[in-house]
Amino acid sequence: MTHVRQDCVFILCRPADVRNVGGAIRAVANAGIGAIRVVTQQAFDARDLLCYSSGATDIYDLDVYSSLGDAIADCNLIIGSSRRLRDADAPPEWPAAGLARRVSGAGKTAVLFGCERTGLTRDELSHCSAVVTIPTMQNFPSMNLAHAVACLSYELARPESDTVGPQVVED
Repeated sequence: MTHVRQDCVFILCRPADVRNVGGAIRAVANAGIGAIRVVTQQAFDARDLLCYSSGATDIYDLDVYSSLGDAIADCNLIIGSSRRLRDADAPPEWPAAGLARRVSGAGKTAVLFGCERTGLTRDELSHCSAVVTIPTMQNFPSMNLAHAVACLSYELARPESDTVGPQVVED
């Protein structure tokens, strides 16, 4: 990996399934995202989180907040992750590709993810400057929460160069 994105935090809003939270922790740890925060009133079992994150909770803290306002208070740029825009007042839509370039220099950036069943609410989207979409097939557009976190973690962590593999040195 080329760099760590300490300037980014991923925020899970009202997740219901500890397996998705664990998978999300693992994904942000793999990509070097600065932090993962959860907005919830629910307590997740620490042992379950350890297991479902494949041990990432041993090296990566999960910060829990009771409100979205508290979770985003130190962030300069808020981006929502959603497959659908709800109304004409929705923030502008960005493709996932090129996300790292778009947030570069913005200061601390939060990427919001909604709950598994309904996604981000209108109120949660109202905090966002933009909405990022991950391309999916029209006949099956819904994506697992942990998978969506992994996709956007990758977009933020991947090298900007399209050079692949080791450099070949000619004699």
